[in-house]
Amino acid sequence: MISSRLSTNRIKQILLIFFFIVILSFLIIFYLLNPRIGKMVIFSLVFIVAFLLVAKYHHEQLTIILVSCLIVLTLAIFLLEDFTWNNVVDHYIEWEVLAVVFGMSLLVETISDTGLFDWLIIRILKISKGEVFPLFVLTFILTILLSSVLANVTAMILVGSMIITTCKGLDYDPTPFILGAVLATDLAGMSTVVSSLPAILVGAKAEIGFIEFLVVSLPFVVLSIPLCIFYLKKFFPPEKIPLKEKSSIDTQMILSLDPWVVVDDITKFRLAFVSLAITIIGFALAQPMNIPIGVVAISGGIIAIVLTRPNEHELIGKLNWSALLLFAGLFILVGTLEETEVLIDIAHWLKEISGGDLFLSGILILIITGFFSGLLDNIPVTAALIPVVEDMNTAYIDSNPRYLWFILVFSGALGGGWTPFGSAAGILAVSFLAKKRRPLEFKTFVLCLLPISVVLLILSGIYLSILALAGFI
Repeated sequence: MISSRLSTNRIKQILLIFFFIVILSFLIIFYLLNPRIGKMVIFSLVFIVAFLLVAKYHHEQLTIILVSCLIVLTLAIFLLEDFTWNNVVDHYIEWEVLAVVFGMSLLVETISDTGLFDWLIIRILKISKGEVFPLFVLTFILTILLSSVLANVTAMILVGSMIITTCKGLDYDPTPFILGAVLATDLAGMSTVVSSLPAILVGAKAEIGFIEFLVVSLPFVVLSIPLCIFYLKKFFPPEKIPLKEKSSIDTQMILSLDPWVVVDDITKFRLAFVSLAITIIGFALAQPMNIPIGVVAISGGIIAIVLTRPNEHELIGKLNWSALLLFAGLFILVGTLEETEVLIDIAHWLKEISGGDLFLSGILILIITGFFSGLLDNIPVTAALIPVVEDMNTAYIDSNPRYLWFILVFSGALGGGWTPFGSAAGILAVSFLAKKRRPLEFKTFVLCLLPISVVLLILSGIYLSILALAGFI
């Protein structure tokens, strides 16, 4: 039996190797016959395989992206005539995006050590008095506020930990709160230019200022909050959230917590708040003063370090290096793909389908981004579509220069929320519940968030189209 199984595995391995050799041989022959189309096929294939692997093995996405980068860079040396390392440094990598991610990571990790976020979370708990619906609403709004300023991944980590601890003490089912937080991060992911990684990507490329971004997105986000809360309340009736199980934590003890108990140094606490306020004001003034938002983000992080004086060695270890490497890898993948002109061809194809109509172009971007963001991951999907939107947008640069860009941001943020692997917040949500032995099934996640995500996508398309008709974007 064992020898038979080994023999079967060996046959599968041989067949797999043979399959790869055949595919590689076919691609080489195809390239020799038609170098232009051959390059497109080879680099597109690497890109698609990388996407599919990321979708299946999301916990290893950084490794997959970096290995894919190694492959495409090696191929680029031999297949792209004008390829040089300067292309990678000067044209592929968006340094301002990396600066924003690095600066916000500095700011968040420095402020976290002062207890500011823990203090805020305990305040919310006390205001709700542990009652189901008020706690649900306040948690939802808190997640949106934190996501808007600190990016949705950070907000999900902070709020998710609070939800798990609080629900254990209050004997509530954490699933509705966690899924509500996922929806909140998706909604907040398009609220400001620093609220999510897709927003940072688009904001930097389209040169959209903090205030300009906020003026367009804030009304939609604010109007969507009651709709989302009403939907979640219907999907998870408050009376069904209490578990009526025996809890190991005293509920009254949690509700009687003093928020200041988590603050070790009141001076550092106040200075952390000051540094956060300075950074937000800096983002607001960046465009009028012609200052890159990357400079503001790094300056905010440095100000927080100078004012609060954290342990520098510990701080360096906590920084979000993986996000920086992931972005750099995505830029390289998209940059090499762009050099083969396959993205330009996709843009031309979409132009032909839309017939040059602005709103049909917007609908196409909305559907494509919304669908593939949930199916794969909203970060690489947004990164891949930026060159496409940039090319399509040239026709509308005088009349509606921001419309397609905002469509891309809104659809990437909302589209990434209908599956557990469409956004980092969804992945964190599943992992939070799995650690507490409350595994969240894929079916439950999709049944809960797909309907509201589709509704929000449709409403966002209508909202942005009205603004475009009025000449605001």
